[in-house]
Amino acid sequence: MKTVLLLAGGLLCTCAWHANAQTAGANPTTTAQPSADSAEGPDTSGSSVSGAPAALHGKTRAEVYQDLVRSQKSGEAAAMQAFYNGS
Repeated sequence: MKTVLLLAGGLLCTCAWHANAQTAGANPTTTAQPSADSAEGPDTSGSSVSGAPAALHGKTRAEVYQDLVRSQKSGEAAAMQAFYNGS
């Protein structure tokens, strides 16, 4: 029984691989790849080990306070409080 299941699984994998190979080779594209400068995605060069942005220069107390006031006026602080209050 194990031999039959092994053969059936191998046949299934082979068929899937063959179908994928036919799909990939049927319509090749000749467009140029975008350069790394214009590619989208996260730039990890400025990140710390934890993935957070590297602190090249920290915010001043005045900047932090202005962020707090802005988030309170826009309702962002209240929305976050309501979201995290349940957990």
